Amino acid sequence: MTAVRIALVCDYALDRIGDAQAVVLREAELLRSAGDEVVVIGAAQPGSAPRPVPPGEAPILMAAAWVIPGVEMPAIRNSRALRARLRRLFRERSIDVVHVHSEFGLTAAAIRVAQEQGIPVVHTVHTFFWQGPDLRRFDRVAAAAVRGLARVLRGRPPRTALADTPRAIDAAVRSVTLDAALEADAVISPSAHQAEALRIAGLPEVEVVPNPMPPRAIPGVPLQAVELPLQVLWVGRLTLESGILEFVRAVRRAGEDLPPGSLVARIAGDGPLYAEAREVAGTAAPDSGSSIQFLGRVEPESIQPLLRDSHLLAVTSFGLDPQPVVVAEAFRAARSVLYVDPRLREGLAEAGILCGSPDAKGMAAMLRELVHHPGIVVERSLRTVTASHPFQPEQHLRGVREAWDTAARRAADDDT
Repeated sequence: MTAVRIALVCDYALDRIGDAQAVVLREAELLRSAGDEVVVIGAAQPGSAPRPVPPGEAPILMAAAWVIPGVEMPAIRNSRALRARLRRLFRERSIDVVHVHSEFGLTAAAIRVAQEQGIPVVHTVHTFFWQGPDLRRFDRVAAAAVRGLARVLRGRPPRTALADTPRAIDAAVRSVTLDAALEADAVISPSAHQAEALRIAGLPEVEVVPNPMPPRAIPGVPLQAVELPLQVLWVGRLTLESGILEFVRAVRRAGEDLPPGSLVARIAGDGPLYAEAREVAGTAAPDSGSSIQFLGRVEPESIQPLLRDSHLLAVTSFGLDPQPVVVAEAFRAARSVLYVDPRLREGLAEAGILCGSPDAKGMAAMLRELVHHPGIVVERSLRTVTASHPFQPEQHLRGVREAWDTAARRAADDDT
């Protein structure tokens, strides 16, 4: 197979762990291992020192003058100077494909330059389900601010308008994502349900390519038995959208009806709700059946050992994620996933454990059920062996390459 020269572009700081960053770094590693030439282009978070991409050359980082409040995202404008730098870079590296993983100023500049040079563009949409804060009477004001910010970063406001969301701010942010995706020659979604939402919103074709497992992680061994306490791991950023407060309440609630020492929840990550989550967790009573441990921020390489030391992963976001990357991490470790969003289907429909409802009551009921019947956890752990197939690195690469081919054909058709 002829080597391909790819530019992977992401607006986010690569030292901040999120789904987009994880996929970019994994794709770079997979592609380089397959013999392709990869340049990773990301944002330099003011005051941070991102790690290089292992293995291979360090990413090229574009300086951000400021950080968008609330979301901690570097703000990079689609400026003439940025486009000139990308134009030189794409020519010097003889880039064959530009593959973007976000939709703000840096990627907008990369898409524009790629189109000028006749380079096919692929866009992986990591979430179309943005959820803004509930600002009530200021909702429309916030939506206008989002459109203004898009104009500043991308060079123009979104040309599309969505009206099927309860809040104007959600519609505004999703319009930015849709508008960016419409500029690409091919679009990837990691899940079927997000792909369907994008098609309904106006994208005619979307390829489904599930997120990849960590390529260098050694496959885990399925559980053969579960000895109490049941060990549940929660990984992510502690925000309202992640469902962390409901999860903490669920663990405490489950413990009220369980024998002492039946359930242990470990929470790996930090974020704006870290202090509040600890406060909600409180101090467990001596006779409580559950306990909660806060591990703080952990490095990506620590996730696999934490999963192997656990019986189960908990994913508690609802209506937000198309497909959390941490699910692929769990399946690599041969661990099942307790989840609350029935739309998350890839792998989870076969090997996950769905709660009856996304609130604390529904999660607590399932946690109690699993403590009393741990064989369910063992059986679902065994199922991860086959359910992990869509997340295998080679499957991901195959899907990505097919999207590149589609993009190349469409770009060639546009030229003619």
